[in-house]
Amino acid sequence: MLLRFIQGAMLLGLTVAIHVAALSAMLQIFQKRYHEKPPVGFIAYSCLLTGMAAVTVLAHLFEIALWAAFYTWKEALPDLETSFYFSSVTYSTIGYGDIVLPQPWRLVGAMEGLTGILMCGLSGAFFFAVISRLYALSHTSEPQH
Repeated sequence: MLLRFIQGAMLLGLTVAIHVAALSAMLQIFQKRYHEKPPVGFIAYSCLLTGMAAVTVLAHLFEIALWAAFYTWKEALPDLETSFYFSSVTYSTIGYGDIVLPQPWRLVGAMEGLTGILMCGLSGAFFFAVISRLYALSHTSEPQH
């Protein structure tokens, strides 16, 4: 059990590192592009937020693939397709239950679910922070009456 906990902790650390790298890259781009002046208009906002959503989803998919590759490598699940499906429903906490890990690996699966909740929460917080910053910029750049 201790070995499985250590393996799950290592996957958690890699997942967080990947997610932080993606969010940090977006933050740097955002800060350079919108340091003082926010985007203007519906299309500009839509493009910005859609791009952020796409990068965020790609980061989540890469993280899911990491967990799936681990399950396949350790032969906890029969193949990569099954592992990716299991990992995606576990990470996203949907948890259909149609595929389950063998008993020795269940702790790792639970750790993936908790990690997925945290990473989705971090993504939501990031979106909230960006939108809050855009709101603040749009209200400080308007002339005062």
